[in-house]
Amino acid sequence: MPKIRPHALKHRELISKLKDFGVIEVKDRGKGSERVLILKSGLTGGKYTGPQIPIKCHGESTEHSVRVIDAVLRRFAIDPVKFWGY
Repeated sequence: MPKIRPHALKHRELISKLKDFGVIEVKDRGKGSERVLILKSGLTGGKYTGPQIPIKCHGESTEHSVRVIDAVLRRFAIDPVKFWGY
């Protein structure tokens, strides 16, 4: 199987990959063009406890750079090797 090198991902692709690690998007919590990503396990009722990170999103086809993706992976302690599949 060939290695998948880190590369920019569209917003919908990033959210799709993060769902496998228990990260969900909260569209109504960010200010303006920001979307907040949180761990689903920290959501209880209407309150949230745990790591979260806001990211810019101007639509589903917004591209996120590798640096933004790396910051998200660090915040949620996701192993980059498992995320990228190499």
